[in-house]
Amino acid sequence: MVVAVVWCHDENPEALNRKHLHTIMNVLDKSLDPCTEFYQYVCSNWLDNHKEYSDQYHTVGEALKFHGNLEILEYLEKTPADNMPEFVRALKTFHGSCVEREVFELEELMRTMEKEEKITWALLTPQDGEQGFNWPSTLAQFRKYGFNDMFVSYSRKFQDATTGVTYLNRPDYEEKFNYLNSYQLNGYNESIPLPEGTMSFEELWKLVDRFEDKLREIPRENVEARQFKFHELPYDWLGGYLTSLMHPQAVDENMVISIDNVAYMEALDKLLKEYDQGFLCRYLELRFLNYMEMANKRHSSHECLTTGTSFMPLAGEWIYGQLHPKIASEIPKIQQMFENTVRNINKTLYGTKSPLIPKEFFRQLETMQLKIGMLPEGNHKELLENYYSGLKLQSHDYYGNYLKLLEFHYQLENAENRKEFKYDAEIAPIYVETSNTLQLPLGLLRPPVYHAAFEDIFKQSSLAHLMAMGIFEAFPVEENGGLDANHVQKIAGLTSLHSAFEIFFSSAQPEEILRYQTLFQLTSLEQIKQIFFINAIHQQCEWYFNNVERVNFVINNLSDFIETFDCKFNGLIKMF
Repeated sequence: MVVAVVWCHDENPEALNRKHLHTIMNVLDKSLDPCTEFYQYVCSNWLDNHKEYSDQYHTVGEALKFHGNLEILEYLEKTPADNMPEFVRALKTFHGSCVEREVFELEELMRTMEKEEKITWALLTPQDGEQGFNWPSTLAQFRKYGFNDMFVSYSRKFQDATTGVTYLNRPDYEEKFNYLNSYQLNGYNESIPLPEGTMSFEELWKLVDRFEDKLREIPRENVEARQFKFHELPYDWLGGYLTSLMHPQAVDENMVISIDNVAYMEALDKLLKEYDQGFLCRYLELRFLNYMEMANKRHSSHECLTTGTSFMPLAGEWIYGQLHPKIASEIPKIQQMFENTVRNINKTLYGTKSPLIPKEFFRQLETMQLKIGMLPEGNHKELLENYYSGLKLQSHDYYGNYLKLLEFHYQLENAENRKEFKYDAEIAPIYVETSNTLQLPLGLLRPPVYHAAFEDIFKQSSLAHLMAMGIFEAFPVEENGGLDANHVQKIAGLTSLHSAFEIFFSSAQPEEILRYQTLFQLTSLEQIKQIFFINAIHQQCEWYFNNVERVNFVINNLSDFIETFDCKFNGLIKMF
């Protein structure tokens, strides 16, 4: 049994702050040089200090999610169902049906889709009876369950309640495409019984192997974006795909469709014409089953809740708010922290007088707002009851419930009013472009990022720093007429850490510094500054070490850091 890590509001503040300092200092790898490997210095031992949860999370962000979920689980288990809103009961129902399924069985998923969705599987159809198959319709049906990275990537964006553009983009094969292999198909041979007369997985593998090679060989270069009206689409299968996707709605013949890479689409069309409907349907079914299997690897109680809250994030946010009503008293302080951060970033970047900083970003800073919590304005319970009113889940029906959540999520993604309920399941600051708002999920406001009784040095180096990084999501990147995304990331990293540091130490009074020295048993101002930097980077610890290059670039170019850690070599290099 896993017990939630709870930091009590009534805990002695001095003890709590010393405990937090011990937590971040205890993971340091003091065999490393902070001047050259600061990320590793701060984070190398992070996973070793969380071994008991190593199967549950691998980053600080995942840890926030995990321990928040444990509190939500306790609420679901202990609160009588009659005292729950309907949308919370739906989350509880999904979680219960998920936990019952220790193993995800593809055959049962396929049978559920046959029964509930009226799908006919090409994989299960004898080869002499496949005349009725239509692969664009198959692709559209799977898109409604989140499958969006094969042949074309579909999305819609609305300028207003009635005007929108449909985007058909080249999928990100470089990052998201993994070849199917013979080992996987052999596994399907054992888990999916094939009726007599159907194509065997061995036969299918021979075709799949060559087809995927050809698909990956389509060059990415020669990017040319074009817009078409529906009746102008150059490929019948694209029209068929959109018609099936929007059924039972009729397709507007003048609907605007943007294709991001015309050359890719032409090459894809040529490749698809080499294969018949039966093969393409079987291939898409294999890909869909692989996608579903990868998303359902394990069914621990925590993973089941994570799946549920990823599809019903506002339900999870509502529960978390009920469990932590005292967060409301912190809002004015966090709002002030945000305003100070925006002001400092604006001053810092304006002072550079660099032509690389677009005027558009300064305009965004002037009007950017902060929203704490992800729930829409108004009567939360009433709004969410209406929001989730169409979601009807059944006890003991995991596969049916999972499919309903996938389709519900798809419908929300493509709804005209989805911006009102913008939410990312990740526990991190979220920038919402449409309203120029930085949103903080309530689950972010817990240790190690935040606690009401934390000293300002911890709040400023963690939450203020994370907010500063979130603010830079408004910075235009190359695809929107701005800088290369890698350059923006470096500017954001440097400016965010500098801003958080400068705000804190420019206002810290001598008596406050002396109090920190006494509280933490330190002897110098430099030691306090070191704690600031260590705590700031601690929030980014993960066992993947994806943040190494970015963090080390920042500290190698930040004068405050070089001075704090007495990095003489770094200082010498910066002279040139």
